[in-house]
Amino acid sequence: MQPFKVSLFNCILFVFITFGETLSMDLTIETEQEAAVAMLFSCVMYKHKNLTQSQIDQLSRIVVLCSKFTGTDLNDLTIKAISLQTQHDGKTIIEESAKLISEEFRETLFAMICEVVTNKGNINESESEVLGMVAMYLAIPVEKMRIILTAFLIRNKWNVQIIEEMHG
Repeated sequence: MQPFKVSLFNCILFVFITFGETLSMDLTIETEQEAAVAMLFSCVMYKHKNLTQSQIDQLSRIVVLCSKFTGTDLNDLTIKAISLQTQHDGKTIIEESAKLISEEFRETLFAMICEVVTNKGNINESESEVLGMVAMYLAIPVEKMRIILTAFLIRNKWNVQIIEEMHG
């Protein structure tokens, strides 16, 4: 059942991003799951508001494989997260979303964000800025932030880079 969710999740997200549709819906973040997905997308789309297909695939995999999202409609979470990106700046979304993340999930979410943001094995100034901001709003201690970030930078250092067109 999960492979179907990933496929459907990817299709909806790709169509939504490609055609730039905006949905009229309540953009209030109400649940921890909505907040987490909004933060993930805000971090990946920070400053540039674009997503590559490999980023979409990676975000899909991260969310589907996390038991925190079991029983939630991943398509609705995605649509809401993308809608937020079109109407609010990343900093605001991250700041407001962080308030809904439980203490026991904060480090895991930060690690998930690091996994996506460091997928090239390095980070630029904008990515460093967003990771610092996320750590601050999630109340991740500086030393723990460094350990988590360093682990993902080392892990992703030799990742194969996929060249593709940006969607957004």
